[in-house]
Amino acid sequence: MHAPSAFSTLVDAETLAAHLGDADWMVVDCRHRLADPDYGERAYAAAHLPGALFLHLDRDLSGPLNGSNGRHPLPDPLVLAEKLGRLGLLGERTQVVA
Repeated sequence: MHAPSAFSTLVDAETLAAHLGDADWMVVDCRHRLADPDYGERAYAAAHLPGALFLHLDRDLSGPLNGSNGRHPLPDPLVLAEKLGRLGLLGERTQVVA
Protein backbone atom coordinates (compact mmCIF):
# COMPACT_ATOMS: atom_id res chain seq x y z
CA MET A 1 0.00 0.00 0.00
CA HIS A 2 1.27 3.46 -0.83
CA ALA A 3 1.38 6.22 1.75
CA PRO A 4 -1.95 8.02 1.90
CA SER A 5 -2.14 11.50 0.41
CA ALA A 6 -4.09 12.58 3.48
CA PHE A 7 -3.92 11.18 6.98
CA SER A 8 -6.26 8.31 7.70
CA THR A 9 -7.47 6.76 10.89
CA LEU A 10 -5.78 3.39 10.38
CA VAL A 11 -2.26 2.85 9.08
CA ASP A 12 -1.08 -0.56 7.96
CA ALA A 13 2.31 -1.97 8.99
CA GLU A 14 3.84 -1.49 5.52
CA THR A 15 2.94 2.20 5.46
CA LEU A 16 4.22 2.70 8.98
CA ALA A 17 7.48 0.93 8.17
CA ALA A 18 7.96 3.21 5.17
CA HIS A 19 7.66 6.26 7.44
CA LEU A 20 9.80 5.23 10.41
CA GLY A 21 12.26 8.09 10.79
CA ASP A 22 10.04 10.49 8.82
CA ALA A 23 9.98 13.82 10.69
CA ASP A 24 6.31 14.29 9.84
CA TRP A 25 5.32 11.01 11.53
CA MET A 26 5.28 10.31 15.27
CA VAL A 27 4.93 6.84 16.77
CA VAL A 28 3.59 6.74 20.33
CA ASP A 29 3.81 3.48 22.25
CA CYS A 30 0.94 3.48 24.73
CA ARG A 31 0.75 -0.18 25.72
CA HIS A 32 -1.06 -0.69 29.00
CA ARG A 33 -2.52 -3.44 31.17
CA LEU A 34 -5.13 -2.55 33.75
CA ALA A 35 -3.88 -5.22 36.15
CA ASP A 36 -0.24 -4.18 35.70
CA PRO A 37 0.05 -0.41 35.12
CA ASP A 38 3.86 -0.55 34.80
CA TYR A 39 3.71 -3.15 32.01
CA GLY A 40 3.83 -0.61 29.18
CA GLU A 41 7.02 1.06 30.38
CA ARG A 42 8.72 -2.30 30.85
CA ALA A 43 7.61 -3.49 27.40
CA TYR A 44 8.77 -0.22 25.83
CA ALA A 45 12.16 -0.49 27.57
CA ALA A 46 12.55 -4.07 26.34
CA ALA A 47 11.63 -3.34 22.70
CA HIS A 48 9.84 -0.71 20.64
CA LEU A 49 9.68 0.59 17.10
CA PRO A 50 12.63 2.81 16.13
CA GLY A 51 11.93 6.40 17.10
CA ALA A 52 8.80 5.56 19.09
CA LEU A 53 8.04 7.59 22.18
CA PHE A 54 6.27 6.23 25.24
CA LEU A 55 3.23 7.80 26.87
CA HIS A 56 1.68 6.23 29.96
CA LEU A 57 -2.10 5.86 29.96
CA ASP A 58 -2.47 6.89 33.59
CA ARG A 59 0.11 9.70 33.78
CA ASP A 60 0.14 11.10 30.25
CA LEU A 61 -3.06 10.22 28.42
CA SER A 62 -5.71 10.58 31.14
CA GLY A 63 -7.08 13.51 33.06
CA PRO A 64 -7.41 13.78 36.82
CA LEU A 65 -9.88 11.44 38.52
CA ASN A 66 -12.75 13.07 40.37
CA GLY A 67 -14.63 9.97 41.52
CA SER A 68 -17.29 10.12 38.84
CA ASN A 69 -15.42 10.41 35.55
CA GLY A 70 -14.24 6.82 35.04
CA ARG A 71 -10.92 5.03 35.22
CA HIS A 72 -9.15 6.95 32.43
CA PRO A 73 -10.97 10.23 31.76
CA LEU A 74 -10.00 12.29 28.76
CA PRO A 75 -7.21 14.73 29.58
CA ASP A 76 -7.63 18.48 29.32
CA PRO A 77 -7.01 19.20 25.61
CA LEU A 78 -4.59 22.06 26.33
CA VAL A 79 -2.56 19.96 28.79
CA LEU A 80 -2.34 17.10 26.28
CA ALA A 81 -1.47 19.48 23.42
CA GLU A 82 1.33 21.02 25.48
CA LYS A 83 2.69 17.59 26.39
CA LEU A 84 2.59 16.39 22.78
CA GLY A 85 4.18 19.64 21.63
CA ARG A 86 7.13 19.07 23.96
CA LEU A 87 7.54 15.64 22.35
CA GLY A 88 7.68 17.19 18.88
CA LEU A 89 4.13 17.00 17.59
CA LEU A 90 3.96 19.74 15.00
CA GLY A 91 0.24 20.25 14.68
CA GLU A 92 -1.78 19.17 11.68
CA ARG A 93 1.22 18.25 9.54
CA THR A 94 2.24 15.38 11.83
CA GLN A 95 0.75 11.90 11.42
CA VAL A 96 0.51 10.27 14.86
CA VAL A 97 0.39 6.47 15.12
CA ALA A 98 -0.42 5.04 18.54
